[in-house]
This record gives sequence, structure tokens and C-alpha cells, in this order.
Amino acid sequence: MQVSDLFARARAERPGHVALIDADGPLTYAELGDRADRAAGWLRSQGVCAGDRIVHAGPGDRTFLALLWAAFRIGAVFVPVHPDLTDDQVEHIVRDCTAALAICPPAAGAAARATVEVERAAREIEQAPADCAAAEVADDAVALLIYTSGTTGRPKGVVCPHRQILAAVRAVNDRLGYRADDVVLCRLPLSFDYGLYQALLCALTGSTLVLADRGGDLALMRAVDRHGVTVVPLVPSLAQILTLLQKKLRRPTKVRLFTNTGARPSRAVMGELLDAFPGSVFASMYGMTECKRISVLDPALYADHPDSVGRAIPGDHIRIIGPDRRTLPPGEVGEIVVWGETVMAGYWGIPLERQDRYVRRADGSLELHTGDHGRLDADGLLYFVGRDDDMIKRRGVRMGLSELEHAAERVPGVYAAVAPRPAGEDEPLLLAVQTALSPHEVRTALARHLDAARLPDSIVPLDTVPLTANGKPDRAAVARLLIAEAHADRATADQATDTTAPTRNAHEPVAV
Repeated sequence: MQVSDLFARARAERPGHVALIDADGPLTYAELGDRADRAAGWLRSQGVCAGDRIVHAGPGDRTFLALLWAAFRIGAVFVPVHPDLTDDQVEHIVRDCTAALAICPPAAGAAARATVEVERAAREIEQAPADCAAAEVADDAVALLIYTSGTTGRPKGVVCPHRQILAAVRAVNDRLGYRADDVVLCRLPLSFDYGLYQALLCALTGSTLVLADRGGDLALMRAVDRHGVTVVPLVPSLAQILTLLQKKLRRPTKVRLFTNTGARPSRAVMGELLDAFPGSVFASMYGMTECKRISVLDPALYADHPDSVGRAIPGDHIRIIGPDRRTLPPGEVGEIVVWGETVMAGYWGIPLERQDRYVRRADGSLELHTGDHGRLDADGLLYFVGRDDDMIKRRGVRMGLSELEHAAERVPGVYAAVAPRPAGEDEPLLLAVQTALSPHEVRTALARHLDAARLPDSIVPLDTVPLTANGKPDRAAVARLLIAEAHADRATADQATDTTAPTRNAHEPVAV
């Protein structure tokens, strides 16, 4: 079976059901299928064959989805790229994957065999003849290349075969339970796998995907109301927006499920969000592009285990290892390692022996060493502590910045917390918080839960927390903001000193 079969089945079984709602209106499964047929014809007219890579650097819309399903069907490899990337960043991806077709600005796609601008591709697909033929595609053939964010260097393409993608979609839905009558509001970029898999989950269940405008916030609640939204994948900023809007409007809604992966909304935000949407529940998840999803917390367990990210999804296994790579017992913190059906096939173009994340097991399968730190409890619940680039040593204690952030977000009244990485072990540890509480109140609350090594040296209130393109708190941007504020405060203090200091005669001696 290949990934395109998900959509083919939904198209055959629910042709008149709305598959997609975007800025241009609704499309049924039959109508989106017709667009995918034309996209397949257009791709073949561009010389794209099975195994060829297609880089798409346009917005996540109906054209994106038509190309995605068409690429899967003809056996090509789809490479989604965030439209806000620079030409240089897109060019790296085009060169790295040796793209046959780049749908992007000409300068960015010059290394591809063919380059077509995004708007032109959309126009030509509308006029292209339909091609309904499907290629014979092996289960282990590559369907997607999803490039990681590249925080530690140039981004790497995660190789996602049909088999692993299908396993991930089914396993995630086994835990979340999307239904045929669900309406899923997606404000996430489709170039981000959390957003992209919403389209796959909707195809699996024959449900409706609503692609929300990432611009206006007020339009969000109108979309929730107008389309009868039932499922909302979250990032922390979206959780805050929805809470504030619903607190003002207090409209009855059909929302039954909120999900989250990556940076998690604070307890305060989630508590207020669930109160604002009566009847809704929250499923916290953990994963990474290299494996898609690793664990999901049953919503029924959230109240008693709000810091857990749940148990391993079906088909996957989790262990915690120490520096010697031996498995640690429950309760001990170490690196999170996962193996099983959703572990992807490594990084594009990099020999396995040079890959720091993927390790070959004795049975020939791959094991993913996540670089993240966490612990398992006696019941198999996973607790995320921090990422490799999140770990610091302070006063002789190794700690994760996420530990500090999560502790702060457990304080009632703290809506977000970001701890920028200190420049060195002896540098001050700062914590930026979005809250109405005073820094003293936050620090007092933290002192009840954190030892001295983990307490921040300074707490700085922020009106809003800067976010990355994927909606996650941007530590680097927070660090720059705090540095700028410190310089501004120093300049103000210097100016005050200059204007208040007594005037000294040029010949007056200076005490030393």
C-alpha cells in the first residue's frame, strides 16, 4: 500500500463530503481528487517520474495538497519547504536533494532540472489535462523528504518512506481517534510535519481539513463557529489566542479535542483553554521529524499527569539510556531512544555510519537516538526533560533549560516562559516570562520546586514571546531581546549618571 491510497479510498467512499476548506472556499473529495488528477498530468508534462524529487516552496493551500497527492500517486518524492525561507535556504534544499522540479522563485531553484514559479504552477495545473494513472510503488520507496530546521547547521532531509508514513498515521489516529465527522482546524504550516500530517489524518478518516488564514486572529473563532470545528492542533501561541477570543465571545462550539506536540502550552493556558471550551479534552504528544510521533498522552490522564507526554504509540518502543548507552531503570533521566514502525529511514545523502541519530540494531532495523532527555515512570509514561542543545551545566549540575521553562509554566498566572541559553557556565541564567505576576512572585513560586542551581539569576517580564515560523518560542530571539533591553537600561542609567553628576573643574584632581 502507498500513501496515495488513503486519499483514493476517501475519494471513492465519500466523494460528496467536504475534504478541504481554504481561503477559496470548500472542495469535496471528488473535487480535490480532480485537482490531484490535473496536478499528476502537469507533473508528468514537466518530465517528473517515479523517484524524482519535487521541491515546493509555496503556501499550504489546495494547490499544495493537489500536488502532494499527485506526487504520491506517480511515485515521486514530495519535498515541502516553508514559503518564508530565503532563496539561499531553498537553493540548499534543491541542491541537496537533486530536485527534478522546483516550484519556487527562479533564483532559488536554478539547480533543479526544471523550475516553475508558484503562481504559474497553480495556473497551469488548473488547465492541465487529468491523468488518473497510478504508478506501482514499493512500500519502502521514499514518499517525502522533510528537512529539519537546521538549528545546528544546514538542514538535513529526513527520508520518509510510504511504509513508515502509513504506520505513523494509523498509530497516531489509534491514540487520537479522528472521526469521519470531524472538522480539523489547521493553522500550522503544511511544510511542518505536524501540519502536514493533519491532511493525512483527514484522508485516513474521510474528515474535513480547514486551512486557517495565519493572519487575522478574529477570523479563527469565526472559522471555528462557521465550519463546526471539532479538532484543533495547537502551538502555545494559538492556545493563548483561542483562550482570549473565546473568553470574550463565549460562543458554544463543537470543539472536542485539542492536540499539541513540540513546545507545550503552560498549565495555566491549557486550564483556561479547556474551561473556555466546555466538553473539550487535551492530548499532549511528543515526537520529532525523524520518527514523526513517539508518544501520546491519553486525555483522560492529563489531569493527574500534566507533565507527561504519554506512552509509546502502537508499533513503537521507548527506552532511556545513559552515557554508556545502557538502558536506565524507571525514574532515571537519560537520552530518549525509540525503535519501531514509525522510525524513518535516516537522512538523505548521508551514509548511516555518519548519522548521529540513527543506529542499526541487531535485527537490521534502525533505532533513533533522539538527543532529547527524559525519563519513564513505572507505568511507562514518558516525561520530557530537554533537548541536547537545551542542556547546560550550571554550578556543577547538568540541567535542561526546558526544566526551568516547564517549572515556570506550572506557576499559576504564567502563560509562557523562555530560558535563553547562557553564553557560558558562569554566565547569568535569565528567564523571560509572559505573566501579570511580578518577577519576585515568580521567583518565590519557583523556589518551592527548583534547587538553587536551577533557579534563574534574573526574571524578565515580556508582553509577548517571540515565535519561530513554526509557532514555537524562539530562544535566540528572546536572547537578542533581553540583550537589547539590557543595553537600553545601561544607556539610560549612564545618561542619568551623566546628567546628575556634579560638574568638575578641568584642573581638579581625580581621586584614584
